[in-house]
Amino acid sequence: MALGDSLAAAMLKMKFNPFRPNGIVPPGAFAGRYDELQCLEKVLHQTKNGNPEHFLITGERGIGKSSLMFYMQCIADGSITTLKDDKFNFIVVSVELDDETTYAKIITKIGAELRREIAKHENLKEAAKAVWDFLSRWEVLGVKYEADSAKNTPTEQLLEELCFTIERTLENVKAEKDGILILIDEADKPNAKAHLGAFSKLLTERLVKQHCNYVALGLAGLPHVFERLKGSHESSVRVFRPLPLEVLKTADRQEVVQRGLVVAKEKNGYETPITPEALELICNLSEGYPHFIQQFAYSAFDCDKDNKIDADDVKEGAFGKHGALEALALRYFNEWYFDQIGSDEYREVLKAMSAHSDGWVTKAQLRAAVKIKESTLRNALNALKARNIIQTQKGRQGVYKLPNRSFAVWIRSLTAIQPV
Repeated sequence: MALGDSLAAAMLKMKFNPFRPNGIVPPGAFAGRYDELQCLEKVLHQTKNGNPEHFLITGERGIGKSSLMFYMQCIADGSITTLKDDKFNFIVVSVELDDETTYAKIITKIGAELRREIAKHENLKEAAKAVWDFLSRWEVLGVKYEADSAKNTPTEQLLEELCFTIERTLENVKAEKDGILILIDEADKPNAKAHLGAFSKLLTERLVKQHCNYVALGLAGLPHVFERLKGSHESSVRVFRPLPLEVLKTADRQEVVQRGLVVAKEKNGYETPITPEALELICNLSEGYPHFIQQFAYSAFDCDKDNKIDADDVKEGAFGKHGALEALALRYFNEWYFDQIGSDEYREVLKAMSAHSDGWVTKAQLRAAVKIKESTLRNALNALKARNIIQTQKGRQGVYKLPNRSFAVWIRSLTAIQPV
């Protein structure tokens, strides 16, 4: 086999793709969020020293909430060092909620996860022997209280038992651990009956009253989680330090890609450089959404055939069959842009709105931007409103916006529209 043929065959070998559009980004590939990490490290420092703080991370889908929560978990449990190269040593209890989560399930999930975390460490299990039998009852308690809640039996006793369990656990392991960090992801998903706001308020207050001052609570969810919490307990949002996530700055977008390529070099045994034009294109197409960066970079890396990612690889990966835009549509936007809309003229209205990101747009502005009949524009706006694809401004007629900025970013990437 000729040298050229050998090289071509090598190029076609399977290679490790370091980017993760379908999951949480590992700490080694995490970039940006310096201000947020500083705040979170202060939360841990305060809690370690007996002045617990609690936080609420919010942001749109794809903004990196779960990845930041995982990074926080790794800092808290000592898997990685802090920004100042210090180390914490917390027991981290991490749970995820869904739309079927009830008040009792929130509590029993936390209790059961606390038990599993202690079980991972034989020294902690031995230290917490006094409460181990009680911790072992949590799965049974969950079944019992779920049955009781179906009969409208109050579940306050279950919260009391959780507080007691946390207090006794800390008493037994405080010599080895800084405290307990409770992380609750997807906090926006449970309905009002889960009473997450009341749970957060009551848990944090009761622990303080029991002089149990080494427990921090962190939540993450979509922006409407604030309304969910307030609907459950009006003052529950005051428990938390708010941490709203914005899109990444250009330098951080670039760092995300470059860190991924460093990992690829370690795994594959050879370097895969990226041209400045390709890097800029990924940064621009993503507009700083971490999930979008991961998807565009993943698809570009996948399309690369010569171990050098250029602008053509990014374009093919973004716009080609089974490419990044198609993947993002299936994950987020198909229903809004394709499934619920059968008219290209209605999509023209969405395209015109996307130029304004998630800002308000008047009907007059849309009329000037799209070349469709007045009656078609009126029908389009009415249909899009009825299907909750666009929102209307309260108190003003004829003013609309897209539900979130990520939808606008995706439309602009799909159609190469520049924001105004």
